[in-house]
Amino acid sequence: MTRDLVIVGAGPAGITAAIYAARKRLNTLVVSRDIGGQAAASWDVENYTGYQMITGPELVVKFKEHLEKFNLPVQEGETVMRLAPDGSGFLVQTDRGEYRARTVIVASGRTPRRLGVPGEEEFRNRGVTWCATCDGPLFAGQRVAVVGGGNSGFDAALQLLRIASSVTVIEAADRLRADPVMVEKAKAGGAELLFPAM
Repeated sequence: MTRDLVIVGAGPAGITAAIYAARKRLNTLVVSRDIGGQAAASWDVENYTGYQMITGPELVVKFKEHLEKFNLPVQEGETVMRLAPDGSGFLVQTDRGEYRARTVIVASGRTPRRLGVPGEEEFRNRGVTWCATCDGPLFAGQRVAVVGGGNSGFDAALQLLRIASSVTVIEAADRLRADPVMVEKAKAGGAELLFPAM
């Protein structure tokens, strides 16, 4: 069956596209590893329109409710391996199957940047992680470092300040890219800021 639309990714952008497509009565399918994208791993979300403050997991629940309201099918847990032109549309191949659509929207979001330093792979998920929400409790009472001075780094630092004995934010650049309000909260919470650090 060829659908009108396949959306790759179920973060805020993919879900919003799916809702608009459903309102237009397009035969739509969402394919994604998970629902929520990076928002799912965020702790305090204060910059999502309509909510003065909501946690990432709470926001994901709202996303799912909105998808269900429009009976939007989601192939959750699938990874897209290939996207190719197919006649007058596209073929979307995943690790579990394939789908055809006249149009495809790729809203796959972002993935954490690797540092490429010795020990990074060796200690992956054994001290080196990329998800403070998922793995932060493993470091309760310990000293931790967060690499990155953008909003994602400071979001992780703010989460970890609640459970770690100390938090150091390390940024290679000569300035922090995070929103000033996040930097101020981290400083007030006792985070040490190291920048530029190479």
